Amino acid sequence: MSVRSLLCGITVLAAAAAGAQTPPVSGSFISTLGVDTIAAERYTRTGDKVEGDLLLRYPRVRVVHYVTDVAGGRFKGISVTTRSPNADPSSPALFSMVQLVADSTATVDVMRNGRPDTTNSGKRSFKGKGVPQFPSIPASVGVYEQILALNPPVGRDSMILATIAAGAGQPGQVSLFRRARDTVVFVNSFSPGWVEILTVDATGRIVGVDATATTVKAITKRQTALDFEGLVKAWAAAETARGAPGQMSPADTVRATVGTANVEVAYSRPFKRGRVIFGNVVPWNQVWRTGANAATQLTTSGDLMFGTTVIPAGKYTLWSLPTPTGTKLIINSQTGQWGTEYDVKRDLARLDMTSTTLPKPVEEFTFAITPQGNTGVLKFSWDDREYAIPFRVK
Repeated sequence: MSVRSLLCGITVLAAAAAGAQTPPVSGSFISTLGVDTIAAERYTRTGDKVEGDLLLRYPRVRVVHYVTDVAGGRFKGISVTTRSPNADPSSPALFSMVQLVADSTATVDVMRNGRPDTTNSGKRSFKGKGVPQFPSIPASVGVYEQILALNPPVGRDSMILATIAAGAGQPGQVSLFRRARDTVVFVNSFSPGWVEILTVDATGRIVGVDATATTVKAITKRQTALDFEGLVKAWAAAETARGAPGQMSPADTVRATVGTANVEVAYSRPFKRGRVIFGNVVPWNQVWRTGANAATQLTTSGDLMFGTTVIPAGKYTLWSLPTPTGTKLIINSQTGQWGTEYDVKRDLARLDMTSTTLPKPVEEFTFAITPQGNTGVLKFSWDDREYAIPFRVK
């Protein structure tokens, strides 16, 4: 799995091992983020093929139909089609892709809204034999099962699978580690620290996927019964009535004039969704992006003073280091990066913040700038905590 959206491409895993033929297996899954259901899947897997459907809720409701083909224990091809359930059935698919694999090359044909996508189409080279993987949120569990069937790590061994993506880019890799008889760990090179823990039963079926260590933080569980079509209709009807759900962590910008300086913070706003945030979703004693998605950016037109620390006019990224006994605001000189790309060598300052316990939990993560003449307070709040730091314009 990668953090890229499904509309940005598809990833091919390359591996040399082949698994034995197994009887047909079918199943269904629900993926949740806190108390919210964000995706569903149904699939059928035979010895030479996996066919299934992914229902994704964000940023708009869409159904992804996929078919993979395997011959002689080797991945030979995949087709993917993404449609909106609210669209005219005769209209072109939002996204479609056919990928054929032969020896050490893959041929990829991508269409978007019925038009060829020449940027992400073409021939790709990679080493070894291949099996497919979907860079969706969450991942296709049916395809994960096929990966494990073809490439089962035994004992405490690991397997490294080369990857090649539709579109330009250097090949990456996915590593599979068997941690225990019923546990396999997926580590993806597309995103630093991206680790998923798969729980499997004695037959090799996946029971659940724990992605809480990733930036997505979803939990996926196998279902004994799932009304997939009913869920499609319900989500489509809700989208028609209330509009598309939008991003799971929508972007926002807060601005204020403090003295002679214009100060703004551009960030993304994750939701609580019934979860305990600090010490759980946001671990203690680890640098946090202080928001979601792209790194949170501070822009100031004037020099700012945080205590005795001078922050010259310009652009910066904001991070934080929450601990049970206190939290530091980190101001970093690197800008324009994703929120998982933190370079401690670029830190300008680590500043103590004050902490307040809130009487009512804040559902959506919020930054605020409170001007008070030539001084101001920068603060952020989420769940039952608010962290603040005063500053002044130099």
